Amino acid sequence: MVVLPVRLERVRFELPAGLATVLGTLPSLVAERIPKLPGAELIVDLAGVGGEDEDEAFEPIRSFLQSLRGRLEPIVLSLDGPVTVDLALLERGVDPAEALAAAERIVLRRARRLIELAGRFAPGTPVMLFFSEPGLAHSMHPSFPLEPSEIEEVLTDVVEPMCSEAMVGVTVDGRADWAMLFRTGIYVLGAPVTARLETAATEIARFLDRGGFIAWGAVPADEPLGLSSERLWRRLSALWCELVQLGNDPLLLRDRCIITSTAGLAGFGVSQAERVLGLAQDLADRVLTQTVGARLSIGA
Repeated sequence: MVVLPVRLERVRFELPAGLATVLGTLPSLVAERIPKLPGAELIVDLAGVGGEDEDEAFEPIRSFLQSLRGRLEPIVLSLDGPVTVDLALLERGVDPAEALAAAERIVLRRARRLIELAGRFAPGTPVMLFFSEPGLAHSMHPSFPLEPSEIEEVLTDVVEPMCSEAMVGVTVDGRADWAMLFRTGIYVLGAPVTARLETAATEIARFLDRGGFIAWGAVPADEPLGLSSERLWRRLSALWCELVQLGNDPLLLRDRCIITSTAGLAGFGVSQAERVLGLAQDLADRVLTQTVGARLSIGA
């Protein structure tokens, strides 16, 4: 007799247009400046990945969640994904096959811990769980240590089990194989607006149509920010115009949009972080204004 695996119900929830979220080591500031979708990132020293001192890394998450007790609106929690952890293990000299398996175990353990803490300290709060994969920014280079099939498999293996606990996404801070990431079962993709997303216009249209969200990395962490959000808005709008020309629905692009930065706030001072958060919120407000205007124009 063949026993078929039980497919658990996947967590997915709707979000209003005009949301911003930025991750990093200043969750209280994030919650104050962008309260509609606050987020916190689990920061673990990858040089000591898997060490016994990891428990201390969860303390900021506990504090963040305790501050949100009673909240009914969604929050974001983030942690390093399996590819990034695998690369850290390879740098330590771990055997490649052992490293990939260990990375999957480590990431799933941490992810489940985050969800357990959310259930304990902020019960009833919907969670959007991001696997942060800065290592994927170089994954399309021929010298990358993992094959595309290995990347897809390990990401799917951590995304799928967590989809019954949270609405799961993957964030990348550079160009990656977007079509492959959509195949892993995510509901949210986070990527910089400069990362050639137009090359996956067809896949993005399908992803949005089936209920997915894009977290557009519209506020750069590696270039001057300027005095206003105008330049950043023009850059985002230009990408959307190109995607529309390639077949995307202009209303869906805005309706299923989250504004974020190209990287988290780790290492940022308070004044720098406030600037990033302010720009992200300004852009999110513009998205909301456009979305409301578009709905009114079509009588929605």
